[in-house]
Amino acid sequence: MCGISGKISKNNIIQRNELEKSAFSLQHRGPDDQGIYISNDKHVGLTHRRLSLIDLSQTGHQPMTIQHLTIVYNGEIYNFRKLKSELECLGAHFKSNSDTEVILWGYYYWKEKVLDRLKGMFSFAILDENESKLFLARDRFGIKPLFYAFQNNTFYFGSEIKAILSFESFHKKIEPSSISLFLANRYISDNQSMWQDVFKLPAGQYMYIDTQTLIHHQSTYWELPDKTLPISDTKEVQEKFENLLLNSLKEHLVSDVPIGAFLSGGLDSSTTVMLMQKELQYDTKAFSIGFNGWKESEHQYAQMVADHTGAKLKTLLLEKIDFEVMPKLMYHYDDPIADISILPTYFVSQMASQDVKAVVSGEGADEFLGGYWWHKPESFHQNKNLFHRIFSTSKKSIKQHYIQANSMGLFDNHELSQCLNGKYLSSMPKDVFGHIDKLLHPQLSKLKQIQLLDMHRFMGELVLVKVDRASMANSLEVRVPFLDHELVEWLFSLPEEIYMKKGIQKPLLQNLLNNRLPDKILKRPKQGFVGPDIFYKDFELYKRELLDGRIVKDGVIRKEYVQQLLKAKEHWKLWKLFVLEHWWRVWV
Repeated sequence: MCGISGKISKNNIIQRNELEKSAFSLQHRGPDDQGIYISNDKHVGLTHRRLSLIDLSQTGHQPMTIQHLTIVYNGEIYNFRKLKSELECLGAHFKSNSDTEVILWGYYYWKEKVLDRLKGMFSFAILDENESKLFLARDRFGIKPLFYAFQNNTFYFGSEIKAILSFESFHKKIEPSSISLFLANRYISDNQSMWQDVFKLPAGQYMYIDTQTLIHHQSTYWELPDKTLPISDTKEVQEKFENLLLNSLKEHLVSDVPIGAFLSGGLDSSTTVMLMQKELQYDTKAFSIGFNGWKESEHQYAQMVADHTGAKLKTLLLEKIDFEVMPKLMYHYDDPIADISILPTYFVSQMASQDVKAVVSGEGADEFLGGYWWHKPESFHQNKNLFHRIFSTSKKSIKQHYIQANSMGLFDNHELSQCLNGKYLSSMPKDVFGHIDKLLHPQLSKLKQIQLLDMHRFMGELVLVKVDRASMANSLEVRVPFLDHELVEWLFSLPEEIYMKKGIQKPLLQNLLNNRLPDKILKRPKQGFVGPDIFYKDFELYKRELLDGRIVKDGVIRKEYVQQLLKAKEHWKLWKLFVLEHWWRVWV
């Protein structure tokens, strides 16, 4: 896992020191090595920071060049050995054992079609000096980040926004409308960022840029198929699920260094640890976090799984959540994220990084196995108004359901009009949840529409971002075997009654784990990766930090509004403002 960045300057020659500064901003993503490349015409610069997991030798150094092609790459390709054999048959001559060189030769022979063959998580940039083109691409689910910006006849890109902001030629200016989007959604939605001119390359897309004119175009190379397969034999379904998941896990364990595992004692992480230990005979080191004195602390369930499977478990027990780490978190997140699990995710990553360079984790299982409460059919009709249920369109009802499920402290347009000041109020979008509309497909069932929304929004723009930034802040790679695209495509093609049954949490996983793990694990109610609520209901903390805080003093938020929230004890809304306050202190 690594960090990449670069710049194309139409008018000026690239200076090595500006590339070094950008690369330095990403050293946490790659502490093992640094590389810089400047094109022959001096108008394109590429940087790379390396976290070595495959081919630890200098032959895996980046930027890597073959003939007229140079790559900087962040990620892991799990089928690279198979692709390497195919490419050797085509005439490729490999000098390393790295997956980086496989991507480069794949692009040499197949151009953008190489993306269809890659299994893994990735973002990369390939410079073709013969054709004066830069090719950028991002994996199907957006597991690995990639940001870009066009400004003043210059193109910038980076694994993190800070790599773009570190270029002195880039003019930093807050995008006022992003304040509304953050408060409404807990994250910055729809490929925007907190900064004007800085955008996310969407998951499953690639971009070509002409390095002389900066003319560019984006294309989608992968979308989740919406076909539904007829199922006649549920036993065959269960067997195929287990085979696909086990094969994905086996591929995700390919590395030249040991791979650990996050373990919460929930179904998803317990599945990966059980399969690693029992089916793959992997000597698993697992990592868990807990809270002293909290009866719902996850570490006790993680210990049950470890005892049952024989995995070695290392646990971090906290007395409280240390909010002193917020400035560091906001620095690493670049854009604010108000998910309450950003703190425990950072702490467990910090602990794991002391022993391993990479772990597997259970992200993606809930999205595609129907694991969230808002997936349950009985939750679709929480609005008891009969008129609403009968006469509202499918799109409207699903959108409203999704907004209620994901907002955690609802900031709709009306609420924001009471909260915001000045240009932040006047720049508020007409519909702060408009990004949901783009992803609604009435031809799909309600459940599958919600799962599709989760893939692009909740998972793609919150969960995966949270995990990537918190782990890479600690130079730790997180691999997600439930997000093998072949497994996901197959799961999404199943009739929903196969993986969604009333009263049974994720039946495909339950069947897989039956008689393999204790009943206390199988029957445990679903729990998010959080800490005790008392830490997020510290109204004295919110009063102290917000009433005379920067976002009030700088005219972003109305002080009277904060006072109203404190009086009403609206802790989720206050938590969002608390996150924004700390982000503002770091970046503005």
